Amino acid sequence: MMLPAVGHLRLNWETALDRLELDLMRAEKLLHHEGSPTLESWDEPDLDGPVPDDLYDWAVELRARQESLQAALAARLGTIRREHAFADRVERATGRSAGRVRPVYLDVEA
Repeated sequence: MMLPAVGHLRLNWETALDRLELDLMRAEKLLHHEGSPTLESWDEPDLDGPVPDDLYDWAVELRARQESLQAALAARLGTIRREHAFADRVERATGRSAGRVRPVYLDVEA
């Protein structure tokens, strides 16, 4: 049975929003150190029309979460860059060159 055009459009939008929400949830977990999710490749969905009215609020909410996550990821990346730069400065200050073996720390209580 063929779906009417409106039903097909709505199903496509629901599927696209579900996929966006799943990817968003995975990225949020990654930000909060809850594992190492692998994000699948993303293909642009085939959406032939505007967001159906009853899905509009969901789409707006997902976009707001994406913007919030983007800001949090940018902040985290900045922190990581500063930590790496500090580690590099410490390494240079202590006279360790790139060719030398770095110390290894072993947690004997683990």
